[in-house]
Amino acid sequence: MNKMFFPSGNGIGVVEEQKMSVAIVNQYGNKKVGKLRVKKAPFMKIPFLRGITFFFFGLTSMGKVFFKGQALEKESGRGQNSSAQVAKGLWFASNYIMFFASLIFALLFALFVIGLMPSYFLKKFILPEDDYYLFTFVLALLRTVLLLLTMLVLRFAPFMQEIYRFNGACGKAENWLRENGDFEKTSIYAPLNFLNFTFFALLFSVFMVSLISVRIGVFWGMLANIAIFLACLAILYEIFFLVTKSKMKWPKDIVNLFSMLVFIRPSITHIEVVRAVLIEQKFEEEYSEVESERIPISALLAEMQTRLSTNENCDESDYDWIIANVLGIGRGEVKLLRSISQKEYADIMRATNRRAKGEPISSIFGFVEFYGIRLDVNKKVLSPRMETEILVENALKVIKQENLDEVCDLCTGSGAIAIAVALNSKTKVTATDISKQALAIAEGNAKKNDAHVEFVQSDLFAKLKKRKFDLILSNPPYVRSGDIEKLDKEVKNYDPKLALDGGSDGLEFYRKIAKEAPKHLNKNGAIFLEVGQGQAKEVANMLRDAHFVEIKVIKDYNNIERIVYGKIGK
Repeated sequence: MNKMFFPSGNGIGVVEEQKMSVAIVNQYGNKKVGKLRVKKAPFMKIPFLRGITFFFFGLTSMGKVFFKGQALEKESGRGQNSSAQVAKGLWFASNYIMFFASLIFALLFALFVIGLMPSYFLKKFILPEDDYYLFTFVLALLRTVLLLLTMLVLRFAPFMQEIYRFNGACGKAENWLRENGDFEKTSIYAPLNFLNFTFFALLFSVFMVSLISVRIGVFWGMLANIAIFLACLAILYEIFFLVTKSKMKWPKDIVNLFSMLVFIRPSITHIEVVRAVLIEQKFEEEYSEVESERIPISALLAEMQTRLSTNENCDESDYDWIIANVLGIGRGEVKLLRSISQKEYADIMRATNRRAKGEPISSIFGFVEFYGIRLDVNKKVLSPRMETEILVENALKVIKQENLDEVCDLCTGSGAIAIAVALNSKTKVTATDISKQALAIAEGNAKKNDAHVEFVQSDLFAKLKKRKFDLILSNPPYVRSGDIEKLDKEVKNYDPKLALDGGSDGLEFYRKIAKEAPKHLNKNGAIFLEVGQGQAKEVANMLRDAHFVEIKVIKDYNNIERIVYGKIGK
């Protein structure tokens, strides 16, 4: 295998020869790629020895992916204020503590729950050790089933689900590299995927060690069990190697049936992280040979700067967005570019000219990234802004801390808030919008991102009748009717007026929501509202008049009061 893929909780690592590339997605949905040197895996071309090498090399590589991923996450937090950096430092420390604590717990669990307890209970209550062969067979079967059930339970742990989603993206990449077919249609299951191989190796070795049950003293018995374990690794790798090469379908189907425990279908974000690594490695391999036929990235950026300087609303991030969207890569990968082709240059400059004339990027390309999610947008829906991610982030904290069951998103538009909450929590999400066209786009976005959201065409709470929720979220229209024509043309010309017009004072929707929300909130229910600049105080007073308590205002990245929170009074 030329490339080896290793998933982590926030990204993946790919090893080729003595190079490892690691890509992660941080809590804000931004991707970052890093590299490090690794020792070459020995014996990978020698049958039977390669299985043992693959296992131990994979374990050390997964550890390196984890620690490199943490380092990249920490780098992505540079430039924050001191309190944010302290908080981030504590978060990293807790991640390392959790990592080692999990390892210790796993070892203790394996020793007592899977190792000692089945033998003890089997001897004492079920099957005396009179028939040695029957006893060892039942014991081997019992331990294997316990391990299988443990893996099944782990599949529902949020942290493990992220690892398994990244593993699904790894499986796609492995199969795509092997088959060279359509990446989108490629299966997520790969027999020789490291996590999959390790899962089967543990099952197989636990069964065989228990079945053979060597009894020649503690020390020699331990050595014999290690030898059995290594033999299981060697044999299983060769079996999976043959399954991978086989043209028959049924061996793969059998392996894939159990592989479901370590693979979960990845989202667009997980797949883009894998692509970030593959593209980075491709650049290193190919660019040195074709550089002379391509346009240097420095020349492209200089030309873009000249064109975009005519639009005062453009900033440096626009360069990355345009290049990334034209080339179909992540923003983090743009930094890895050295040159582009003549056709790519022409396509990028066409998009640049449209941006220079005031057309927003979301309108140029028909989609926008929000909280790590790709959303289709058009003139029927408001393009979600970065500030709205703050609402989602704070809502998710409350949902997880208080284990909330039901959430309602009013004026959902593209579905950005509802989909982000649904994908990042276990809560049931309902979203409403008065626009039928907007709901059609939101439903399409939910389907593409595999998010389970119930959409209702309704003017705020009108069609929700007596339904109640634990949390209400909304980013309603808040622009004064008379101010719409004063907005930048990229807003007034491309965003729907229905999603902008908040009435004569911009507060019309907040009055309705504050008045009706208490009837639709469960006991201890809460509300998050995004507001326009200078509106936070008045909206907070509306919630206070509606008997909300614990009201607080949250500022955005530009220190503007942007989110108002309140909890329903008793």
